[in-house]
Amino acid sequence: MAELTGSPGFAPPNPEHTLTRRHAAMIELVATLALTVSLVVAATAVSMGQKSMAHSAFIERANAQIPVARD
Repeated sequence: MAELTGSPGFAPPNPEHTLTRRHAAMIELVATLALTVSLVVAATAVSMGQKSMAHSAFIERANAQIPVARD
């Protein structure tokens, strides 16, 4: 009959395996935070660009309506 390798029954988790899980979880957390910050920066840039375009369009329309005095 073949001998069993390892410990039979319930065994505590391998400390190296737990460290690897914690390391992976920390990497995922950092990546999630970086993605969140990038999303906020991109949304801010887009909204500022839209506001700038709307403001310049308003100025162009206002300038088009000003009558020019001719001598």
